[in-house]
Amino acid sequence: MEQLIAVISEKRNIGCTLIPYYAQTDENGVLQLIEQANIEHIEAKRFDFSTAQVEIIKLLNTINEQNLFKRFSKQKNLKLFFEKLEEQFTLDHIRPVMDNKISQALEIIALTDMPVFYKNPNYSHMYDTDRIRVQTLFHEPLFDFTLEDSGLRYTLKIRTENGEMGLTNRDIIEVCSSPAVFLINNQLFRFEKIDAKKFKPFLRVNHLQIQPRSVDTYMSTFVENCIRDYYVKATGFFINKKDVKLVPILQLEKDLTQQAILTLKFRYDKREYLAGTRSTVFVNHRTMKGHHIFDSFRRQTDDEIQIIELLKQLGLKSISDSQYKPLSDNELIDLHTVIEWLNIRAAQLLASGIKVIQSGWDDNYYTGSASLSMQYHEENDWFDIKAIIQVDEFEIPFQKIRQHILRGKREFKLPNNQLFIIPEEWFTKYTDLMHFVSADDESMRLDKMHFNLLEQDKLEETSPEWKKEMAKLQQKTIDFESPDGLSATLRPYQLEGYAWMRMLHSNKFGGILADDMGLGKTIQTIAMLLNQYESSENNEQEAEQEEQLSMFNAVQGFNKSSLPASLIVMPTSLVHNWANEIKKFAPQLKIYLYTGNNRTKSKEIGKIFKHYHIVLTSYGIARNDIEYLNNYQFQYVILDESQNIKNPTSKVYQAVSNLKAVNKLVLTGTPIENALVDLWAQMNFVNNGLLGNLNFFKNHYAGPIEKKRDESKEAKLRELINPFILRRTKEMVAKELPPITEQTLICDMTEDQQKYYEREKSGIRNELMKAIEQNGVNKNAILALQALTKLRQIANHPALVDDEYKGSSGKYEQIFQKLNNAISEDHKVLIFSSFVKDLELIEKDLQAQKMKYAKLTGSTTDRQKVIKSFTDDKSCKVFLISLKAGGVGLNLIEADYVFVLNPWWNPAAEAQAINRAHRIGQTKNVFVYKFISAESIEEKIAKLQERKTELADTFITTNNPIKDLSETELRELFA
Repeated sequence: MEQLIAVISEKRNIGCTLIPYYAQTDENGVLQLIEQANIEHIEAKRFDFSTAQVEIIKLLNTINEQNLFKRFSKQKNLKLFFEKLEEQFTLDHIRPVMDNKISQALEIIALTDMPVFYKNPNYSHMYDTDRIRVQTLFHEPLFDFTLEDSGLRYTLKIRTENGEMGLTNRDIIEVCSSPAVFLINNQLFRFEKIDAKKFKPFLRVNHLQIQPRSVDTYMSTFVENCIRDYYVKATGFFINKKDVKLVPILQLEKDLTQQAILTLKFRYDKREYLAGTRSTVFVNHRTMKGHHIFDSFRRQTDDEIQIIELLKQLGLKSISDSQYKPLSDNELIDLHTVIEWLNIRAAQLLASGIKVIQSGWDDNYYTGSASLSMQYHEENDWFDIKAIIQVDEFEIPFQKIRQHILRGKREFKLPNNQLFIIPEEWFTKYTDLMHFVSADDESMRLDKMHFNLLEQDKLEETSPEWKKEMAKLQQKTIDFESPDGLSATLRPYQLEGYAWMRMLHSNKFGGILADDMGLGKTIQTIAMLLNQYESSENNEQEAEQEEQLSMFNAVQGFNKSSLPASLIVMPTSLVHNWANEIKKFAPQLKIYLYTGNNRTKSKEIGKIFKHYHIVLTSYGIARNDIEYLNNYQFQYVILDESQNIKNPTSKVYQAVSNLKAVNKLVLTGTPIENALVDLWAQMNFVNNGLLGNLNFFKNHYAGPIEKKRDESKEAKLRELINPFILRRTKEMVAKELPPITEQTLICDMTEDQQKYYEREKSGIRNELMKAIEQNGVNKNAILALQALTKLRQIANHPALVDDEYKGSSGKYEQIFQKLNNAISEDHKVLIFSSFVKDLELIEKDLQAQKMKYAKLTGSTTDRQKVIKSFTDDKSCKVFLISLKAGGVGLNLIEADYVFVLNPWWNPAAEAQAINRAHRIGQTKNVFVYKFISAESIEEKIAKLQERKTELADTFITTNNPIKDLSETELRELFA
């Protein structure tokens, strides 16, 4: 029967090899070799191979003559290659490969009992009785040393199950050199970690003799290594097997690239060994009183493995067998990161018996544990913060490292001159807090408006009542009833806004009411003011009846409360609207109109104001009359459409900032029009210092958020402003509003318009790009704005820039088509444009068609009359409105169609326009048409807006998409 065997055979010039054969025994007991087994047989299933047999064939196939020839010969003749093979080349290159593969194959054979035979070149036949015995376990070498006065004598034997076996004068065949494999008397002797060279001297002689002069050197090298790696019999010297304590050491040092690294070592007795050292036995050689002594101890391998696993669990990754670094997403890990890992894990390392040392550094770094305790104590308007860092035996007030936190400096020198590395987490957690605290040697103080910078769990522990109050403020879940005297029923969300303002007042905070257009910011504010004055009324009668009240056009009656008047500042166009709203909803509040050329200008103006509840004025007058107005302490200063103070360098901002008031409030639907600085200006007005000074805000928040999209800064800023800003959109609260349908209509230009547009665009682009190449974008910002404006106007109608133009406009044709359809169906239409001349062109066509309309622009003198003509006259179907004149303060729910003739620089303005019709009180579906000329600057502006609105949406509303155009974006617009 055919079987698979392995045959040890000697080949000329390459020595012993191992070959897999198919064989069978004939009737005479002769073992006949049929064919060498190869990989092709496996693929063809030539034999019922086991997994082990497949592996053996694959291993040995790599060292058959054909494959050795392919790997090591540049000749084309196999026979010639082996005949001319030099012995040294074989020893250096071929035998190491063969020994490796043969050793692997024999390891599998030893475990599977595959038959192995030796093919003696002197005999032609093999028999079953010639089978070689292959043991499962490796054999062990035995070094037998005897130290005498005459020197050191030693021999090398093999330990067998029957005792020691010498090699001298035996018939030995060397199958492999490294590791050694011998064939002796039909038995295979395999060794794990010794090569055949060490055995060769003892094949000829029984022992070797080392002369006395060389004994000391030999003992401390060769003998020590033998005791470490092999079984040794010693006569004339001592081998002590010791039980030594393991001390794991984590050493902070530099690697070859001078980067920080943690090297793991194991100390046994007085010697240290790198983790990954392969020896399982350590040996120390010493002499005492002329005697050679070897202290031998076995490594505690299981304990070492546990230490390595612990380090990995604690967050280290291995760079090599002995070198480690903390796990990190960054490829480069700096010294501070490594030390911080040691600080955080110090207690666990100590508990596990791991000793931390450092070497190779100019400074001595603290690698122990560190902790921070922080407590808050509530005072009237601030929190006292007591924060102590515990570093070893040192207690360090946190304010000592405040400047380190602010400057990003991580190294702090301890009293013992060690360097403490401030944890990275502290910079993330406390940088903002350190910017806003005031600190001295004793403590730190924080204004209550910055309470969100405190750790909220600790705040709840130390000031639970305050924490509850602030939670209500943040979540806007305050429950107050509407004031009794209000002649209106507040909607639920309006009641929440009113209550939120009352909560701000009770905690001496200012706020920004940033509800969407049309949600009733005015009535919420009136309710709050009414509550203020009703609550403070007393029964005392004024000693004098103020006869001069009539001089100031006051409504009969006067301010009976103990509170001073409140000032509301707004655009001029809204003054009468506010007056009417107050008279309608809270007629008991007495109003003084500080407007007009005949207004009283005096530093004694307070003598007039004190008799009124509310003073109404405009931004322009507040700016011009600040020297008078700042002499009076108002109860409230309220800014309506507060985006008017968005520029903190403007005179109007500086003026209103000088107004004195117990409380401050601003109202706006668009707190951010251009950039985050807009938000800073308004928030700084109501809560001075909440966001730091302007330079700090730009560097710490606005810059990182706007330019780098820093999410952590965004989160911090939202956290800071959240309690002091209330924003509700129509979608959130006005569920009862009818649906709004918006549609963008792309209008093809007429042929004449297209030619005119392309001709002008080419000239504008060439002039602008030439200027930009010479002086850059920033110095040509005005030129760019003028160019963009001109192209926008041409996209509407070339007649806007050229009185001689006689052609038509594709956009105008679509506008009048939609307009005629809407009017024929008895709808009212609002038409908004940012260009007054745009409205004038439409006005001419309306007049030609004898269509009744109203028009509101900046030059309109009697706004109320114009508005009334549209709202009260059913035959007046069209209202032409310029953005600046009618973007805010109008309630035009009579209209249910809104035409937006051109995309605004700021998309928020479109929302303002639409909200003139789609607001509380509207019962009809609202349809919005936005007209954009195809293949024009308008289309590109619209796309640019889409890319640039994400930032401001994060912080309440929409920003200006044209601000800070890059050169690339500018070129795209004019392409």
